[in-house]
Amino acid sequence: MAVLRRSPILILRATAALCVVAAVLAGCSSGAVDDRGGSVPVTAVADDARTVGVAALLDRWTSALRDNDDAALRSLFDPSADPAFVDREVARAASLQDVPLSDFGYEIEPGPEVPVEPTLADSLDATEVWAPNVVLRYAYQDSDIGPTRRDVALVVARRGDTWALVSDADVPQYARTTWRGPWDFGPVVVRRVPTGSTTSLVIGHEGQRDFIDALAADLPAAVDAVTGFVGIGWSRRAVLVVAGSDAEFTSNANGSVLTDVAASTIADPVENGLVTGQRVVFGPTAADRLTDSTRRTVLQHELTHVATRSITGEGAPLWMLEGYADYSGYRGSGLTFEQIAPTLAAVVRAAGPPRVLAEDSDFAAGGSRGAIAYESAWSACAFVADRFGEPVLQNLYRRFAAGPVDPTVRDRAFSATLGIGTAEFLEQWGAWVAEQAGAPA
Repeated sequence: MAVLRRSPILILRATAALCVVAAVLAGCSSGAVDDRGGSVPVTAVADDARTVGVAALLDRWTSALRDNDDAALRSLFDPSADPAFVDREVARAASLQDVPLSDFGYEIEPGPEVPVEPTLADSLDATEVWAPNVVLRYAYQDSDIGPTRRDVALVVARRGDTWALVSDADVPQYARTTWRGPWDFGPVVVRRVPTGSTTSLVIGHEGQRDFIDALAADLPAAVDAVTGFVGIGWSRRAVLVVAGSDAEFTSNANGSVLTDVAASTIADPVENGLVTGQRVVFGPTAADRLTDSTRRTVLQHELTHVATRSITGEGAPLWMLEGYADYSGYRGSGLTFEQIAPTLAAVVRAAGPPRVLAEDSDFAAGGSRGAIAYESAWSACAFVADRFGEPVLQNLYRRFAAGPVDPTVRDRAFSATLGIGTAEFLEQWGAWVAEQAGAPA
């Protein structure tokens, strides 16, 4: 007699129907017949039936949420599901009604099976318990060129022939998390903003209404300003999310825990030159931290990241990415060097001009180290624009943004674009910064 092992991924209760699976695991020849007369292992048939059954459950879940159908939604939960999970989904369905979506749905993705927490599986006493690889697929109407996908740490259970929702709670021990969108954090406020021939969105909550309205008012001019700098080769639309809490910021900023920043821009990996999932996420304290002037500067900075994402590769140096975005953000502001880079100016007057470009790690350091990283990055780009012209700065950005840069690649980029190598660039940039700061070179 074969022993049916309990998997942490799929829990099978010893019912008569499952004895066939035990026989297959023991090496017996039991099977089903496919449409070509061949033998199909019963495990394959069971897996296919399981996927079909859960996919149908996900479709019903999607429809109930989109239709805000309370009765249909409540019927999808296993009796053992946490009542708080049910209540969250009911509230979520109501919030989704105010969100302009062109796509929204759940799907199972292929991949290695993931574990179900054993104590949860044992407590359900169900026929089967499964943690499929599920993603939420969604897109904002008019503002997204295609859907983005976010992970869902879903657990479902089957009783008889019926699959039901059990949990979407994070399972840190298995590195499984559920992405939460703005609608998961309460009723939403949405502003649709014409930006040229396209539409942008600002999304947040009632507590941020004034800030949402201010961003919506700023958006058209900010899009025009960024386009005037980087050119017309971008969509000229954006999705701005105003987080109401640190938890919402972290979720919508792809796990970022840098809650002391005013805003962060995220996006999916570039595929065939197309970018999906682009979001500018403002932190919960942004409204209090930003003045009218700095709000517009930050918005232009972040929109520059959006505009250049399709030509920005993984591993590009942050001094160029952040310096270029800061240059765009401050461009046309009329602010002086001292006003834009006060920390750098003070350090240069005390210790002399910069001799090296900021390292990537400096930007996440916070405090004066982080401030100097951003200010020196801005100054490097401002120096290039001042001495060589903005078109040259654009070309330099494209070279550095293409991907990882080692010392040889960096030297070639400077030489090909500016006609000088790294050492000479650092010397000339340092002297320019010292001049701007009123310090000896």
